[in-house]
Amino acid sequence: MNLISTFLVWSWLLSIALVAPTALPAGGAQESIVQHRRSNIGSPIIALKEFNLLSSASRKSSVLTRIKPGTPVNVMKVWDNNKNGQWLLVNVLCQDFHQLFYRRGWVNIREIS
Repeated sequence: MNLISTFLVWSWLLSIALVAPTALPAGGAQESIVQHRRSNIGSPIIALKEFNLLSSASRKSSVLTRIKPGTPVNVMKVWDNNKNGQWLLVNVLCQDFHQLFYRRGWVNIREIS
């Protein structure tokens, strides 16, 4: 009887040890910082003050439109330039002639803050 119960306990432990890791992600239960940052980039933020949406990541680029406070802004990409500072590629919902459309452009972080 003792041999059978020992066999059952070890069989149960072995099956748990073989099946349980398949339910976990490859890195265990830890969440990667890169995945966390990537999910934050796509979430919309609200513009707190007016700023210009530029056609390229340059101070000399043309202004596409003026973004008003309260407008939702989706950050698509962050670009760090040593000379001109940090830039954001954003996607903004604009209204022109009673039509809504998305406009994509660049914003310098120094201009916003």
